[in-house]
Amino acid sequence: MPLRLLSRSVLLLLALSLTGCDYIPRTVAGLQTDASWDALPLRKWLAEDRAEPIALSFCAPPSCNPGLAVSVIRLKGKDAQITESLLKDPERLARGLRSPVDRKKPVRTHVAVERLKDAPYPGFLITLSPMDSEKPPAYGAAIGRRSGEDLEVVLAVGLSPEVVQRSVREAAARELGS
Repeated sequence: MPLRLLSRSVLLLLALSLTGCDYIPRTVAGLQTDASWDALPLRKWLAEDRAEPIALSFCAPPSCNPGLAVSVIRLKGKDAQITESLLKDPERLARGLRSPVDRKKPVRTHVAVERLKDAPYPGFLITLSPMDSEKPPAYGAAIGRRSGEDLEVVLAVGLSPEVVQRSVREAAARELGS
């Protein structure tokens, strides 16, 4: 009887370990490995089939000042095609963000984009800043690599353009290869 109980316990533990793998978050490669960075278990949080979250790491103040988030996602099909076209021509994204959804309310956000130079894959930097407040702008960056039908994209968002650009490049080098 104890041997039977032990074997069932081992099988139960193995099954729980394997099913729990999706709950254990993976950090973004290429970022610092100190205790200031955390990872989130995105695979269980997002139910959409449009984008598959691979990894998300973030560093919040005071450890990282200003804060920063870096993620890796995989897109398929039409979403991959649209995103790839935006990576190659970020001005299309800027035009879309500038055009008001509600024509009665004027757009109050300044949007600026520029292509990433000397990057091994298409990508861009984006700046979003409120026109009618003293709040600081937010910066983002994206780099993507086509892998067959899939498009893998590294995204970074933060409050420092230099840190965002450096982080997206470092993570893309490790996650996408260079």
